[in-house]
Parts: sequence; C-alpha cells; structure tokens
Amino acid sequence: MDRENLIDGAGRPHRSIHGGDRRRYLLRELPAGGWEADVLAADREEDRAEEDPGVSCRVCAHRITGDTDRIAVNGSHTHTFFNPAGLLFELGCFRRAPGCLVSGEASDQFTWFAGYLWRPAFCAYCAAHLGWRFEKEGHAFFSLILANLHNG
Repeated sequence: MDRENLIDGAGRPHRSIHGGDRRRYLLRELPAGGWEADVLAADREEDRAEEDPGVSCRVCAHRITGDTDRIAVNGSHTHTFFNPAGLLFELGCFRRAPGCLVSGEASDQFTWFAGYLWRPAFCAYCAAHLGWRFEKEGHAFFSLILANLHNG
C-alpha cells in the first residue's frame, strides 16, 4: 500500500503514525473549515455511531461506515463480480466510508461500474483490504467486500 497517497473516506490526505502495534492516521493539512469544523464533524460522527452501530472491519472491529450509508448502485445494494484473476467478490455499496483510507491513482482498468474509475480502500486502523472507492466527475461511492465486514 502506498502510504504517501492515502486519503480517508471523505477524501482528506493522511499520513501514518506508528506507535507500538497501533496505527494512527493524521491529516497532512487542515481542511478548509479548520479545527472547529473537524471537532464538530467528529462529534456528529460519534453521535451517529451511538445511534447506528454500523459496519465494522472483520479483522480489527474498527467502525467503517453506517447502515444508513448503504446505497443502491445500478438498482442494487449488493453486487457479485469476478476480478481478472478469477477471484469472486460479493460487494455492498455505501455512500461514504469514513473508516476507510483510499490509496493510489484512480484506474479504469477492469472497472465493475461503467464510467467510474476505482481505487483500493483499506481499513484506516489495521490496513486490511476492504474494497474499492469508485469515482467519476461529481460522484463517488464505496463498494466494500461484505465478507471482510461485520454488521453492528
């Protein structure tokens, strides 16, 4: 994983800070709203987490997204695809995944959603591969591997 080009589920750049066996990610630069906006956003996310236990990483139990962030893409929340190596993936689509970090350059090679570029998405805590972020001008969503997630 290219740790120099990591971004979170909201599109903000991060860098890794290693301490013991824990990994933490910090913003490389402040978003336009500054610290106050970050604090308010974090408070809203904590409130949402209490109301909606959501979806977590199966490896480390880090909260990845909420049940309320499930969306339908091309008429369905779930999709089943093979990659070029023949591996089968059952995926669920989510409007956002704040617990994910996205890495690398966007690619159009073997995209599963026509017109979208993709980048791999990893757990922000343990770096387990959780799926992909699909993006095109003005729109993005996460398609996450259901077998790598745990519901509430």
